[in-house]
Amino acid sequence: MRMTAAIVSALVLLSCAPQTRPAGGGTPDSPPQQAAPKTIVIAALAPIKVYGHTEFQSGGGASLTDIHSAGLVTNDPKGGFEPRLAVKLPSVDDGTIVLLPNGRMQTTWKLRPNVKWHDGTPFTADDVVFGLEVRLDVPGPEAGLSTPQIERMEAPDPLTLVVTWQTTFFKHLELSISELWPYPRHLVGATQRADRESFLNLPYWTTGYVHLGPFKVVDYGLGETQVFERFDDYFLGRPKVDRIIIQAIQDPNTLFANLQAGTVHVTAEEALPTELAIQLRDEWRQSGGGNVFARTENLRYVMLQLNPDWGRPAELSGDARVRRGLYYGLDRAAIRELSLPGLPDTEAESFLRPNDPRGAVVGKPLARYRYDPPQALREMAEAGWLRGADGRLLNAAGQQVQLDMRGSASSAKETSSVSQLWRQTLGVEMVEETVPPARAQDREYRAKYPGMEFRSSNGDNIFALFDSTRRPNAENRYVGGNPTGYVNLAFDRLLDRLYAAIEINDQANIIKQMSDMLADDVPVIPMYVRVDLTAVVKDVRALADDYAGTTLTRGMARNAHLWERI
Repeated sequence: MRMTAAIVSALVLLSCAPQTRPAGGGTPDSPPQQAAPKTIVIAALAPIKVYGHTEFQSGGGASLTDIHSAGLVTNDPKGGFEPRLAVKLPSVDDGTIVLLPNGRMQTTWKLRPNVKWHDGTPFTADDVVFGLEVRLDVPGPEAGLSTPQIERMEAPDPLTLVVTWQTTFFKHLELSISELWPYPRHLVGATQRADRESFLNLPYWTTGYVHLGPFKVVDYGLGETQVFERFDDYFLGRPKVDRIIIQAIQDPNTLFANLQAGTVHVTAEEALPTELAIQLRDEWRQSGGGNVFARTENLRYVMLQLNPDWGRPAELSGDARVRRGLYYGLDRAAIRELSLPGLPDTEAESFLRPNDPRGAVVGKPLARYRYDPPQALREMAEAGWLRGADGRLLNAAGQQVQLDMRGSASSAKETSSVSQLWRQTLGVEMVEETVPPARAQDREYRAKYPGMEFRSSNGDNIFALFDSTRRPNAENRYVGGNPTGYVNLAFDRLLDRLYAAIEINDQANIIKQMSDMLADDVPVIPMYVRVDLTAVVKDVRALADDYAGTTLTRGMARNAHLWERI
């Protein structure tokens, strides 16, 4: 039965209250006093519709997945991967990575022997195989790079998983839960085989969710107030707190007030706007009320619509000189300071993460685009866009140039600032649009943005955004992984070579060529490297190690079993 909001609030208040003894310490016949359950309340920006891969949503929910679920690997604090359900990562040295004579590759994963589902049933390699079957059969957001490259997956015994890849593949270790979500075949396998519609409507996805994380669902709370209790048989050890509550709080000011009052203990990624996080950081430095942790995260960029069927004006998709002019005309330092005030310099001069070991070879292909308004106007003039005597930018037909800029509510300040800079610097008429929350998951609407949209991308995953074979369209239900609509066959050939490159030096040289090509064509305008800010109140011990200047991505809850109330 779902808990009411009143019950949840009472639990939170009870967990926060100090423990007291009766005056005089009680009597020998007094019943023992039960300690209140240790609870951590986490605020996310948006409710969760369902658990599982079909709605791997933004708003912070994805960053909390490790609370209730687990994959073969998870992120490590340096942006790489570490084993989780697996005992260790496959390696050429021990023979668990084998190059086959026909150009394919095989990786063998050994799984932990002590893993149990939340219903107590032992987890086996066949549950991972089943997860791939579900991923391929059930509609959902497109997988990342790894899953589509798998030719087959087999479980020769309960603790061994063998993955055969179509070719050698450079992301063969990236089988985190966002790529490959294990599912309990013993609970839902029969329904999946019999009827897909019934499968998707099972209570399993909400109130009946069972997985492998340190905390199990006891109250789905319509996705608004999710209650999780400690799973004592968690394979990495018994969690240190009794309960975690994830509360959706969509109003930033309400969230801020809850943090100040201590009724919310931790914020998920994306939940607290940067300016409020910095304000809270400064307050807590004076009061000792908690900590605001920061880490570099994803590349933040303006994505351009290059699909001529949807984009406008036509010159935006048809002429790289227009796009280069926009890049030269954007004061990225000002945008960065506005978005990340008082934080370390996070200038975007490469498509790679700042600490990527391949960066020395790739160099700084984006450094050429220093803020230079005269150069911006020269580039646009060559494309037929001229600035008139009244300051307006006009196209070849003498009409005012108009560009559409779309962003989420959380990027409203950036949308407004970039638009205002281009109005002032270039004379462009900008039309701003905020994505309504009700359409955030509308794939067709999101695919058909007419001009530009703010997005973020994680490290070298950005290169897949420009694969011409992955453009969204009606046939693939608008879930293609190339939201820019960029088409460059030479780039596609380099991308194929990157996918097949195992040696890091080979990858670096290919990425350099790809980066230089994208810097010339400008399908996106990188602005800065995001800094993720997370707040933790003083009586909770969590996240300090994971946020110690790292590039950990979407894995803030990877050690939720170690979090404590103190």
